[in-house]
Amino acid sequence: MPRLLSVGLLVFFLAGCHLTDRGLSKLQVAEDLALGASLEDVKQQWFLYSSKSLVMDQTVSSDSDIVYRGASRDPEVTGFYLFFNSRTKILHQVEWRYYSSMTEAKEKELLDYWSRKLWPPSVHHRWGGEVYVWQDRKAQLDLYLADGICHLIQKLN
Repeated sequence: MPRLLSVGLLVFFLAGCHLTDRGLSKLQVAEDLALGASLEDVKQQWFLYSSKSLVMDQTVSSDSDIVYRGASRDPEVTGFYLFFNSRTKILHQVEWRYYSSMTEAKEKELLDYWSRKLWPPSVHHRWGGEVYVWQDRKAQLDLYLADGICHLIQKLN
């Protein structure tokens, strides 16, 4: 009986360990900015990754998230959003929204760049488009592509 229990636990353990921590949560979101940063640290150094002041976005913010909008230094980005946990004030998600006219060009560029830097993504079909996902135990990077839509989202799990 103990041997059967240990074999059962081994199978359960192996089935639950398909994701490893490949360091995705430590990727630089922008120069000198990574997920897990505090709101105060981000406010003090906003000029390093935003070409304009960060502004709290009331329309995107919710009870669980405080969302700031910046102006990315990448001229192809229309929206640059920083999501902070409203309780802990820790950065847990960053989103870049690209101009719709740039979707085709950015699709190949971003897919190639992140696949080389990380590993081949998994592909899912959602919301009338494709989502390329790089994921480990701690974080996830999604590249959402649809007709005229290109969003890159990095978030903690």
